[in-house]
Amino acid sequence: MTGPTASRPSPSWQRRITAAFTERLPLKGMAVFLAIVLWFVVNAKEPQLSLVRVRFVVALDSSLVLRDPTPDVQAVVAGSPRELIKLASSPPVVRRQVTSDAPDTLVVDLRPEDVVLPDGIEAVVRDVQPRSMTLRFESTWSRRVPVQSMIAMTPPDWPGPVAVHLEPDSVQVSGPRHIVLRVRYVPTVPTTISLPDSLPHLVDLDTTRLGVRVRPTQVKVQVMSAGAATALGPAHSPADAVPRKK
Repeated sequence: MTGPTASRPSPSWQRRITAAFTERLPLKGMAVFLAIVLWFVVNAKEPQLSLVRVRFVVALDSSLVLRDPTPDVQAVVAGSPRELIKLASSPPVVRRQVTSDAPDTLVVDLRPEDVVLPDGIEAVVRDVQPRSMTLRFESTWSRRVPVQSMIAMTPPDWPGPVAVHLEPDSVQVSGPRHIVLRVRYVPTVPTTISLPDSLPHLVDLDTTRLGVRVRPTQVKVQVMSAGAATALGPAHSPADAVPRKK
């Protein structure tokens, strides 16, 4: 005869699975909660890398006009997630100042140390993209400059001071920016007016050596006594007086 088969008292695998989901639930839930909190605490302090938008601010001389908008700039910033989130609303900035003697095409190099983070942000800039950008300015420029009188008077012994009124007393010059900036005034063509003569005269402007376009190319010249010029206002002032012809 064979005796009864001895049974093992170990629980079945179904009982183990059921126990894992039903027994000691408050304790297990607390362990999961603490693990999640610990994960957030560790990651909140652990430095991370993020690609952040950067504002490019260029301070141009009044003589410069950009032909194209500046390209987008981004920086690789290392910091905690909380610090990196702040940069979304307060992006870092790169500042450049361009003077009037800059060429029409200017290549600007960018380095990580050029990126300025907002105050109170604890992070480090690791890289900047792109590493260089090209700024293109308008090759021509226009501005108004005064007209200088080159009018001479005859006879030289005319009694009393005289003055010259120019209309207009300033003209617009246009051309290459670096040349326009050097033009301080536009002279009239040397002309002699015999006194007494109070009639207006059209006189050409001397533009042969300027290297720029001038509009208009003529001005109206009127000679008058210094007293009459003063009465007519600053544009007719004796400060516009010109030499007598000898």
